[in-house]
Amino acid sequence: MKKPSSPYPNLENRRPQLLRQLSDLRELRRGSLTEQFLMVKRKDGSRVRRGPYPLFTRKEAKKTVSVRLNDPALLPIYRQQIQSMRQFETIVSQLVRVGEELSELAVAEVVQKKTSGGTGTERRGSPSSRRAGRQADT
Repeated sequence: MKKPSSPYPNLENRRPQLLRQLSDLRELRRGSLTEQFLMVKRKDGSRVRRGPYPLFTRKEAKKTVSVRLNDPALLPIYRQQIQSMRQFETIVSQLVRVGEELSELAVAEVVQKKTSGGTGTERRGSPSSRRAGRQADT
């Protein structure tokens, strides 16, 4: 039976790909775009809905800050920057997962080297050898 190939090469190849994707991202903007509608009361007392007005919203120091975008030319720019930020977050999350998997493999490799070197019996200070020593003394 063939031994499965090590995941190291796949993970090691994935890391630089993710880093390249990160380096391609230029303009990042946290937040989101929504549409704002306002209910306005006319002079005759009737109400009318106005909008939509593009609204950029983001968090700053635990508070929500909103800015109405008055220039329609800014909308595609903001959308692209927000999308780039979401891609950034996704790539960083994948990069962290790859790093954690590489870390687990490195730890497993060290543990395997330690356990495969000896027979695993007669360890100094193991609970069974201490009990056996006490029983012999009594």
